[in-house]
Order: sequence, then C-alpha cells, then structure tokens
Amino acid sequence: MKQFWILTAFLSLSLFSSDRVGRLPVYKIAVEVTNQTAETLILRDFMKDQIQSTGRGLVSLPIKNFESNVWEFDKEGIASGKSAEVLQKLNDVDKLALISTEDGQAVISFVDVLQQKLEYRNSLPESLSKTLVFDFLGFLDKKNIYLALSETGSGSNSQLKINSLKPTYVAGEPIRFEIEAAEDNFVYVVLVPENQKGEPVLLFPNQFQNDNFIRKGDKVTIPDKRISFKASTTPSKDRIRAFASREEWKEFQLRSKREDSFYKILPPAITGTKSGVRPMIGSQTITASIVQSPVMEWEYQTISR
Repeated sequence: MKQFWILTAFLSLSLFSSDRVGRLPVYKIAVEVTNQTAETLILRDFMKDQIQSTGRGLVSLPIKNFESNVWEFDKEGIASGKSAEVLQKLNDVDKLALISTEDGQAVISFVDVLQQKLEYRNSLPESLSKTLVFDFLGFLDKKNIYLALSETGSGSNSQLKINSLKPTYVAGEPIRFEIEAAEDNFVYVVLVPENQKGEPVLLFPNQFQNDNFIRKGDKVTIPDKRISFKASTTPSKDRIRAFASREEWKEFQLRSKREDSFYKILPPAITGTKSGVRPMIGSQTITASIVQSPVMEWEYQTISR
C-alpha cells in the first residue's frame, strides 16, 4: 500500500452540511539564532523567506530580548526548566525555530511553544545548510497538513459529491457511502474522531481499495463490500472529510495492525532524520495548496442502542 498525503476539498450532501470557516492551516513561527555569526544570520534570513514566501507559515517579528543560551531538551524532547520558563513568555507564536552552528555543522531545532517540546532537530555540514533548510521545510509541510486535517473549518467548491451518508447512526452500525468525482482527481477520505486524542483514520484509499484516482462522473462506494467501517461503540460526533487533488500525495505517516483494514494517520516524527543529502524541492508546496482551497466536512452523530 502506498503512503499518501492530501490537499484541497469539497463534498455536497443533501441531508446536512457544514460551512464553517476555520483557522488558516499554518503556524505562526519565530525564527531565531542561538549564536550570532554571519553564517547563522544568512541562514535565518533564507529560512524566514522560504517559510513566508511559500505560504508554509506566518513568520513573526524578532523576539525582543531573545535569550539564546538557554535551550536544553531531554531525550524525550521535553524542555528543561529554564527553557520552559522562556517558552512560557512567548505568547504570540505557535512554534520556535532555532538556528545554530556547532563544530562545522548547521543545526535547526523546531519547538512547540505551548507543549514546550522539541519536535524536530537535524544537522548537516555548513556547506549543505540550505539543503538542511529544505529538509526542515518538508517536515513543516507534514505538520501543516496534519494541522489542516485536524483543525481547519470547511468551505465549498464542486470537486466531489457524497451520497448516502446519514446524520445519525446507532453505535456499531455499519457506515457506507458513495463518492462521486466532478473532475479527474486523486481522492482522499478521512475520519476525524471527536476524541482529539484519537488519530484521524484514512478511510480511502485503504488496504483493499488502494487505487484512489477517480475519473469524472465515476462513483466509488466507501468502503466496498470486502471491509466494514462501523460507527463508534460509544456516543460521539465524528467528522468525515474528503479531499480532491490533481496530484498524488505521498507524505502520509501511517500506522496499522496486520488485521486492520484502515490506516491511522500520525503527526510527523518527533525529530528530523539524518539520512544525508536530499534533493532541493521547489516552491510549490502542499501547504500552499491547502491554503488556497478550503476543506468541507460533515458531522454525523452516533447514539446508543
């Protein structure tokens, strides 16, 4: 089964629909250096420009009286006491990107301000510092897609239609609905559980229906008769989201057990990889496409038997 990621969306449903406008699916990021050298300042400015110009994030103004020598994290990524104190003072940013050079290596660290936790850290020789930035931007794309999937509201266009999805199901009742494409597109359908601790589930494509390219006018039943998707065993209000993309996205991080029919979608890994040099990527990003295209969602309720 290939790994997938996503972007734009629409669905239409006669029974019920939601048209809420949510937050822009990018983070507000502070980009700072922990040792001020000509190299780190150049790298900081390059990274800020890449984040802002490609729509991957909103770059904040420089932090006043920034403390550059307090950044320590344990092996689980949790900030030390002093680092946590400084992070608590950063009220107007979501993330903090730290740039440094150490022993001929360029280092990028990415910190979740609210959770006070290191999410990404990677390094490459200073001569490959721009390649390191592009590695980080790839990580940020995954973060932004997960954010869009989990938190954005919804809008409308005419990419897809959804049929036969009811507003109410009894606990454990099988759920099956139909997707119809208005254009030739790759289609992704995701369940977002009411319980925010539960990972979103990729309903389509799945381990049996792994061809998710749907041509204009075609209809696909999700899931097909080989597998079963059932309403929660406890009362809840869950959401279905569908995304239509002209490109196939392969940035999903997925998890499943051998006996599972569907994949759970995971946030990006806690830290960056050290897999060596990667090709530089262009300015057209998954995130930019998400920003340009709102997400439509539908909520259905599960009631007790």
